[in-house]
Formats: sequence, structure tokens, C-alpha cells
Amino acid sequence: MDNPDPPFTFRAAQVFVAAVEAASVTRAAHRMGMAPSSVSQQLSTLEAALGAKLIERSARHFRLTRAGEVFLPAAKALLDDVSAAKAQLVMADQAPPMTVRVASIEELDATVSAPWLLRLKVRFPNISVTLSSGASHENHDALSSRAVDVMMAVDTVAQADWVDQHPILRDPFILVTAPDLAADAILSRPFVRYSGDLQIGRQIEAQLRRSGVVPVRGFEFSTNQALFAMTAELGGWAITTALAFFGTPLAGDLVRAHALPVPAFARVLALHTRAGALGELPAQMAEDMRGCLTDRIVRDADTRVPFLDGGLQILR
Repeated sequence: MDNPDPPFTFRAAQVFVAAVEAASVTRAAHRMGMAPSSVSQQLSTLEAALGAKLIERSARHFRLTRAGEVFLPAAKALLDDVSAAKAQLVMADQAPPMTVRVASIEELDATVSAPWLLRLKVRFPNISVTLSSGASHENHDALSSRAVDVMMAVDTVAQADWVDQHPILRDPFILVTAPDLAADAILSRPFVRYSGDLQIGRQIEAQLRRSGVVPVRGFEFSTNQALFAMTAELGGWAITTALAFFGTPLAGDLVRAHALPVPAFARVLALHTRAGALGELPAQMAEDMRGCLTDRIVRDADTRVPFLDGGLQILR
């Protein structure tokens, strides 16, 4: 009796895509919580099922064959189609638990992340969520490598055919100063910067250059909390955003918010997913985030910081 062909499995397709995106069997194994030998076995079984060599791999080399290049788009589409189908079943309350991996940003951690996830859990009890926080460019990398399913990010992803974007918030930039520093005296005091490898830092530096304001270089920070604390300690000033100010615990005790000393500019917060990967679920998640931001921040923003005058605005 002839031996049957090895089975084609969804798991093997997952392993193949993970291995290609990690460019390493070892890194793919770490990402998927598997032993490297198990990853290699899955790849061998997949190649046997397809009757084609997909990856040339050795201790020093890892590259797709021509057959692997042809199969990769179909494998990615398969993974996204299955994710979308699972999401639709979850939304219809017809599926076992499904985990959604979310990458968020620091500004949301202390204010809206918890109520947002609770809304999602109440609406879809069979969804569980893992949440990590990072810079927007890091979240983009995580989404493109399939390390996460959903990301919150600001102004880092241009329109691309592999990304679905759901705009959520227009977030204006503002001036913050030490409590005893008058806004019209800032140029005589130290300027505290965001790190230059952050998108927010680059946006601020570009606007300052366009406005002919070039503060001397000094301290640079990658977190809002550290930026505000040093601004207060130095008796200096910084440029940040309304969301960063409202979303950082005790920011109002450390610094005072003022209108910008340069022409107004803003950034956009959006929820991003791989195109079609989760069906209608991302749109619902984005709408829930809008509701949480409205309840926790936007509704009272103009009262707390009157010069905003509606500049912190929910987008749809």
C-alpha cells in the first residue's frame, strides 16, 4: 500500500511564516514557545506535504528558495484568513477562547488601557488579551513581524496595502514648564528633549527648526514621566502632547501646561492591524478606545487646559 502524503497543517504554515520573518529557526522557536528541533520538524513536514524545498537552512545560512518565495504570500494570507474567521466566530460568541496580542503606548497605560480591555472582555467574554507597551516604531515592527495582532501607534505607518488603520485621536502638541516658570521666559531656561530615536522627538525638533527656535542640547528622555520630572527639577521647559500630559500620573503636579510658543501642530493616534486579519474586531476595538478616551480624558480636557479649545479631538 502506498504511503499517504504528509498532512498539510495550519501549525506548519504558522511556523514557516514565523521562521521567515525571524530569519532563524532558533528565533522563531523562541517567539512561538517551541524547541528549535520542533520548528525544524514542522518545516520539514510542510516541505514534504508541498513537495518542494522552501528554505535553505544551515548553521550559517537561512534563505528562501524560489518555491518559498512563491508560497510565502499564500501562507500569510492563510494565517490572516483563519484569524479573521476566528475573530468573526468570537464576535458571534460561537468560538472557544481567542487571545489577541496588543501593543500599546505609554500614554494610554495609566488612563484608558484598563477600562478599554474591560469593555472588550464584557463585550466578548471568550477573548483574552496580552498587552505590551512600547514606542510607536517598535509597535509597528511587532505588527509587521506578527509578534502582535493589534497596535496603537502615532504617525508611524504610512498607508500600505497590508495595514488597516482606524484613526482615533487628534493629539495636539503643547508646552510644559516648571511650575514657577513663566511661558514667556522659557528661552532663558533649559530645554528638555525627547530622545531623537522617537518619532515624537523628531516631530518636535522639526517644528522647532521650522520656527527658527534651536534650544541648546541637554537632557533627552524616552519616557514622559522622566521628561516631566527633569523639566520640573531643572526649572526648564519641554514640548510634549496633550495625551502625554493627561496620561502621565502626577504630570500636573510636576509641570504646567501652556499654549505652544511656535505654530500649532499635532499628531494622530490610530489602531492598526494587518489588513483583513481580524475581520470586524479592530473596528469595534477602535470604537471602544474612542469611548474610553472620551470618558477619561477628552470630555474634561478643555476645562483642565482651556487653551486646547477643542484641539484634543476624537477622530472617526
